[in-house]
Amino acid sequence: MSSLKITCLGKLKYSKVVIWGYPLYSHTHSYVHYGYYQAFKSLGYDTYWFHDDEYPEDFDFSNTLFIGEGFADKNLPINDSSAYFIMYCPSPIKYQEAERYIDVRTVGVGIKDHIYDYSLDKNKATQIGTGCYFEAKSGDKVQIKNDYHDYEMDSYDKLYISWATNLLPDEIDVENITLPRKNVVHYCGTISPSGVCENYSTVIPFVQECQKNNIQFIHNDPWQNPLPFDEVIRRIRESVLAPDIRGPEHLKTRVVTCRVFKNISYGHLGLTNSEEIYNEMDGNCIYNSDTAQLFYDGMTNRNNYDIIRKGMQFVKENHTYINRINSILSVVV
Repeated sequence: MSSLKITCLGKLKYSKVVIWGYPLYSHTHSYVHYGYYQAFKSLGYDTYWFHDDEYPEDFDFSNTLFIGEGFADKNLPINDSSAYFIMYCPSPIKYQEAERYIDVRTVGVGIKDHIYDYSLDKNKATQIGTGCYFEAKSGDKVQIKNDYHDYEMDSYDKLYISWATNLLPDEIDVENITLPRKNVVHYCGTISPSGVCENYSTVIPFVQECQKNNIQFIHNDPWQNPLPFDEVIRRIRESVLAPDIRGPEHLKTRVVTCRVFKNISYGHLGLTNSEEIYNEMDGNCIYNSDTAQLFYDGMTNRNNYDIIRKGMQFVKENHTYINRINSILSVVV
């Protein structure tokens, strides 16, 4: 296994890190928090993970870097000596007394949902890491208008960020490329028939080609049956292919999610129907907008160890939570 030194680019100005969000496996966003928690711990930071229903009342929450989620912050302590990186926050005015509030958003264009209506302009934002962009507050007033609130407040900082693999850099082992595969594709993720996350229409053509070639396609829904990380990794590693298939809305908004980074880091050929993800991987994976043809591209290249190694190295160097933490710290050091 090749070694990559785990380093942090900046010294944390806060005395500790608190991840505040969903308990592990209770919500898919808990997987993101797990990634941050493990990475901060590996870097030697004093790191804790609490949630609304379980936290110490006698804990000193001052001088803290918080990472949270806006629908899991009911009891999150807010003080004027701490920084708050909050994703999916419907009411940022809640954090107006904090020393720093940074609204965390996915990288994308034309994002319009129950919370947000925005497009990332990469020409105006500052790139602070691979897949990460920062937009400083303007000093003007901004209108908060979503399905929950409608009010005006002072502007605030924005961090546009892509998620990452849940493996640390030194856990990404190229020897996993040659693990024996079975005649099966395990798809451990959401397949939605409707809504903004609808991807049924793009997954089905891939499934049909699997069936034509006598390859079993097994879906596990993390919302209905959350699996431990080790089990997800085991299933992905025994699969003959490990695709990341985006639905029409994700393709339109050019959202970059974490599944392709995870699958590659586990030792697989990266497969995606998203041109944006292909570009984010700097071409170190296989892209085809036609998911039926993507199956055959994957079967043709499944033993192309050169592109798999390059993909794994690219993820190791650019798409772990160590990388994301370095981007975060560049904002607050």
